[in-house]
This record gives sequence, structure tokens and C-alpha cells, in this order.
Amino acid sequence: MSFQTQGNLATLPGTGIGLDDDVVSVVSRHEIDDTHAHRAKSVAAGVPVEAHEKLVLEVSGLQEALGKSQCMMDAMQSRLQAMEQAQTQSEAQLDLLIRLQQSGAVPLSSAQAPPWEGSRYGLSKPT
Repeated sequence: MSFQTQGNLATLPGTGIGLDDDVVSVVSRHEIDDTHAHRAKSVAAGVPVEAHEKLVLEVSGLQEALGKSQCMMDAMQSRLQAMEQAQTQSEAQLDLLIRLQQSGAVPLSSAQAPPWEGSRYGLSKPT
């Protein structure tokens, strides 16, 4: 097997692979570190350290805020699902009650609505 490191072609001894075989180019860890170091130097040369640190802190704060927002959205979604289920159940109960009243299976007096509590919320009783 052949590979390339730091710009030099190398073959592994004792593998039976020669210089004429296909070569796979592999970036060495050293080359990756050099690239990042070069980028860091070029960034550092154009941006003051204080500004960079301020930006890093701001990004960290934004990431934290995003995480909190996601948790809040998840909690709200859970509450919304519970409300939707309760609404569906109430609608089904109301539909059943209406059908029972229409069929005459339940006397009107026993199917009365619960006492009006809208006045607690500043609402007037419907007529």
C-alpha cells in the first residue's frame, strides 16, 4: 500500500507494493494542524484578540439561548398536544351528548349543562 505524507511518496516496506502501483493521497495529521495554525495566524493578524474573544463569547451566549429556546418550544409543544387531546375529547363528549338528546335517550333535565361560571371571568351569561 502506498500513501503520500508531507508531499513525499512513501511505500510500506515488505508489502510487495511498488512505486508503480496506484497511490492514495492521505492528508497527515501534521498537515491538518499546520493548516489550522496557518488559518489561526491569518485570522489573528487581521482581527484584534479582544474582538475575537468578544465574538466567541457572543456565539456561546447565542448557542445557550438557542438551547433554552428549544427546550421552551418542546415544553410548549407538549402542553399544546395535551390541550388538543382535551379539546378532541370534549368535542367527542359534546357530540355524543347531542346525539343522545336528539335520539331521546337522555331526558333533557339530566343532560343539563353545568352551572354557569363565566362570571368569574367577567363574562355575561348567554341567553
